[in-house]
Amino acid sequence: MKFLAVYNHPVETLGRLKRHLSDVKEVHAEELKGNEEFDSLIIMGGPMGVYESDRYPFLKTEMELVRRAYKENKRVLGICLGSQIIAEALGGKVVKGQFGSELGISRVKLVGELREYLGKDEITVFQWHGDTFSLPPNARLLAYSEKYFQAFRINRILALQFHVEVDSEMVKNWLRVYGGDERLAEEVKDNEKELKNNLDSILKYWLSL
Repeated sequence: MKFLAVYNHPVETLGRLKRHLSDVKEVHAEELKGNEEFDSLIIMGGPMGVYESDRYPFLKTEMELVRRAYKENKRVLGICLGSQIIAEALGGKVVKGQFGSELGISRVKLVGELREYLGKDEITVFQWHGDTFSLPPNARLLAYSEKYFQAFRINRILALQFHVEVDSEMVKNWLRVYGGDERLAEEVKDNEKELKNNLDSILKYWLSL
């Protein structure tokens, strides 16, 4: 299976996800031509907003890739900005979150088939976002927080607002680039075992679609 992983910022990479993928091509979003071949598509995070596509035209290319994958019934995984790209591409709307940003370790509640698959009512996740999305038509909500929708599925497409790919070293690197409270990396380190287990389970769920 050929995976295409799209990076919207150099520091927001596959992280822990990469060790699970045997045949993956990594490409920076600004290098996309729109005719890339893949069996499964992965779109990672970034500091820009989907509504800034005039400033970052590669966002439009990513949305076209999502729509093509949807039409061809291919598997797609979107993380943080990637989830917002999926939402916008398939008929949802991305806006600045009216209840403020979500940053750091938190708990999200699971519903539907993700709750059944993981056998849990809620999981620990790492968040770093200020935007949010409305659900596209025909989307199945899979997770939510006190503030925002956190995960949904359409066919073989899975959108995750939270970050499953991080470990403490990755977050330290983000802090060097973006700035922020160094305690965020310590929080991740304290929860790394559970975060890793959640990644394993959610990835297995996605690959079963």
